[in-house]
Amino acid sequence: MASTLDYLRWRGDLPFQACPFNSLDASLMASLAYLPFDGSTVGHSLGEVCQSIYQREPDRWQNLDKTELLLLPKSPRLADLTVLDWVNKMEIEPEPIQFNAGAFRLDDRTILVAYRGTDQSMIGWSEDMVMDYTPEITGHRLAAKYLNQIGQAYPNDRIYITGHSKGGNYAHYALAFADPQIQARVIKSYSFDGPGYRHQIYGTSGFQDNIKKMKTYIPESSIVGCMLDHTERVLVVKCNQPVLSQHDPRTWSVGRDSYVLAQEGLTTTARVIRHSLIAFNHQIPAEKRGQMWSALFEAFDSLDITKIKQISGFTGTYRFSRAYFAMDPEMRAIFRQIFNNIIETARQSLTLPFNMSDDPYKNRPNFNDSKKGPIFFDAYDIKQE
Repeated sequence: MASTLDYLRWRGDLPFQACPFNSLDASLMASLAYLPFDGSTVGHSLGEVCQSIYQREPDRWQNLDKTELLLLPKSPRLADLTVLDWVNKMEIEPEPIQFNAGAFRLDDRTILVAYRGTDQSMIGWSEDMVMDYTPEITGHRLAAKYLNQIGQAYPNDRIYITGHSKGGNYAHYALAFADPQIQARVIKSYSFDGPGYRHQIYGTSGFQDNIKKMKTYIPESSIVGCMLDHTERVLVVKCNQPVLSQHDPRTWSVGRDSYVLAQEGLTTTARVIRHSLIAFNHQIPAEKRGQMWSALFEAFDSLDITKIKQISGFTGTYRFSRAYFAMDPEMRAIFRQIFNNIIETARQSLTLPFNMSDDPYKNRPNFNDSKKGPIFFDAYDIKQE
């Protein structure tokens, strides 16, 4: 099936006046947020920025990234958008922060704020692990602050917000916790396979008051998007890629100018993974999970492991084992307990009665749009949070 890059080929010559801004545009802007923007890109068009980025390091870019960089300058729909602002914040002390966001002018009355998801830095992944045991991280507050700053800098514009993965999580959070006058100017907030929230966030008045402006898309075999709960509208998108490749929205199926929804909703694989994640988070206390992740990433730091690719492949396995043995015995014991728990939970989940006569969900239809019915059949038990 076609993808968002095909959409850029089909509709990339159409201005927003002819074809209004839509979810595919928001998805492309969320993926572009992963490019190495910096302050020097402000004032330039996206087409100029993409050409410059590619020409500096042509051998660095492969596959979808390369196609996107080469295609976008030839697609005036997005190529002519102006970069209004960009921020990069990367810190490891006193806590891990990988925060990247930018603002772009869509037309003379509308701007867009895009948040980057997790990059390949170990700091970014360490920050993600903090999200596993606490409902709110520093990046969330930075996201809301950034939206306020951009809204104040451009007081006469309406605003779209977008982001992929952690960036999508930031997008909805920023809308929920921005100043009321900024919230009122937001047209819509898009999250693409963002991990959702705990009740401490989605239960707030700011979240509930703006929930109709939030829209989340997840692929049919989502992993990241199933990590936490979604009370906002969620749509399940068709994707023909293997499970581990579905996190990239550029692999999702599109029609003319919208996503193709998965007819059966979430796959059994996604439901099994979600069940395992919920069981894992309930069985291992948040404090213990926090101690383990902190110790592991401190060990990575002591061994100068700064990129996630350094612990992938055969050599990566060796580096990971060195980091494991660099942890003190108590933390290694917690790590073993958590790892064994994950394995056992997954093993048990594979035998869940999804397709058996005693399946508790057998008479409940799978929906691809949460407006029609629940996307998830199970949720986090608030009492156990």
